[in-house]
Amino acid sequence: MGTTFHHLSQPNGAACGVLKISTPYLSELRAAVRQLIADDVAELADGSDAWTLTLLALARRGTKLTAYSVPGVPYGRAVDQAETDALLTAIKDCDEDAVRLQLCVKADDDLFATYSISSYSRHLVKLCQKLRLTPVGVTWISIVLAVVAAGLFATADRTALIVGAVLMYASFTFDCVDGQLARYTHRFSAFGGWLDMIADRGKEYLLYGGLAFGAAASGIAWAWPLAIAAIGVQVVRHMTDTWYGTMQDTASLAKATRSLLYADDGFTGSGSGAPGSAAVRLGKKLGKLSAQFASQRRTPAYWFKRTIVFPVGERWLVMGLGAAIFDGGIALAALLVGQLIALGYTLAGRGLRSWAAKVAVLARPDKATHRDDGPIVRLLRRAGLPPLPVLAIGLVAVTAAIVVSAQGFGIARLITAGAGLVFLTAVFTASHRHAGPFDWLVPGALRAGEYGLAIACGLAVGVPMPLLYGLLFALSLYHYDLAARVDKAASPLDSREYGLGWDGRVVVLLISLIPGIGVWVFALFTAHMLLVFLGGAILGSRAAARTAAARPVAVNA
Repeated sequence: MGTTFHHLSQPNGAACGVLKISTPYLSELRAAVRQLIADDVAELADGSDAWTLTLLALARRGTKLTAYSVPGVPYGRAVDQAETDALLTAIKDCDEDAVRLQLCVKADDDLFATYSISSYSRHLVKLCQKLRLTPVGVTWISIVLAVVAAGLFATADRTALIVGAVLMYASFTFDCVDGQLARYTHRFSAFGGWLDMIADRGKEYLLYGGLAFGAAASGIAWAWPLAIAAIGVQVVRHMTDTWYGTMQDTASLAKATRSLLYADDGFTGSGSGAPGSAAVRLGKKLGKLSAQFASQRRTPAYWFKRTIVFPVGERWLVMGLGAAIFDGGIALAALLVGQLIALGYTLAGRGLRSWAAKVAVLARPDKATHRDDGPIVRLLRRAGLPPLPVLAIGLVAVTAAIVVSAQGFGIARLITAGAGLVFLTAVFTASHRHAGPFDWLVPGALRAGEYGLAIACGLAVGVPMPLLYGLLFALSLYHYDLAARVDKAASPLDSREYGLGWDGRVVVLLISLIPGIGVWVFALFTAHMLLVFLGGAILGSRAAARTAAARPVAVNA
């Protein structure tokens, strides 16, 4: 829109539909309208409606306008009575409830969810709404079904394995329905989002444990090692997912800033290197390729890209079919193979994009939160070694300790203790700026070293496999709460001090190497981490509820 006071050489936006101005922006609108009056924009008064004048006022003021398309809802601007009558008829005939029900289902979900759940889940959403179930209530139904399925898997009976697979499928269905119900009823809450994220992983890892327990009881010796490897790989992968997302957000902000800085020079590169550099060209090529796959919806290339990353639906499908047709051991083996392929694929692609983007991801005041640093780091914050080289050496040492401990060598305790001390040198990296293009890998590397050291210590001191898995399960819940805090800003845990930090937990693991106390240390450590997570979640949720109840309610006069 242009006037004699506001010249535009080219269109800078488009508007069509309902213009909604939220309450916090009413003052912005008032100021914009006053400016129109002050500038005496009289030539627009004749023949212009409130819509046009409102858009003009906001556009002249530089207010950000965002257009949302709502498929299925008719809208338009009528210029005569015939068009008005036709539009009013279309609006009257529109079943808005059916449109809302249709839109609550994700249009672009993963392969298994798209064809085996989304095709009918809207009917379950409607049923849950009629039964007055809340999204959180549906999440709890999904949790109960998964717990029962894990219990059936633990029996290793053929009928129980089949029924368990069916219940696992039902659990995954309700796991999809809870989000759809939230979108349909517009009932969102921070606790609901947090519970959904934590429950998704907790259910999955309970199923791993159930499959391993039943397979081990059937005489499959490598069942628990498979489950332990699977939970370790999946947690590390999810941690890298979270902080890669942080890297993408940082890269988007950096790109927007560079676009403003170099607008006059015609520089639009996405990397931090010079225009036309190899990093920028690679970044553009990868971006175009990814966009090309994304645009070819429901083609073989599209589904390959969505499936190769082994999303949750596909993981549950592999477990369910493996358990129902074969046994828990085969299910876990197939699961681990898929996880490793997905981990290699995602790390390779993201590594190339990170090299092209070259943005500082963790160079921020709160990087201690992202790293989950503890008391030892705070005491030794002076040094600032580069994190990734130090962590790489530590991970090699921990891997060697796992191999030695698994072989049952007599020097396993000594080797594991040395590996733990080598990994613990990562405390000297906390004050480093973390500005490298790959430093988004630091949180995942810290989790990998911690879980690997727990495995090495457990093997070295002869901790029963179910107890070792239980510790990893407790640690995973605690770390997913950290991911929820970073990714969704939705964690009920007010303080993470009792979690000891990664450095404090490494010290506890090293203490377990003292002869005669290893099993007791693991048992107490597992109970402690579960208590920290569950106690913090319960107390934090109650405190948030009391705060919300005490907050005054705004009433429009």
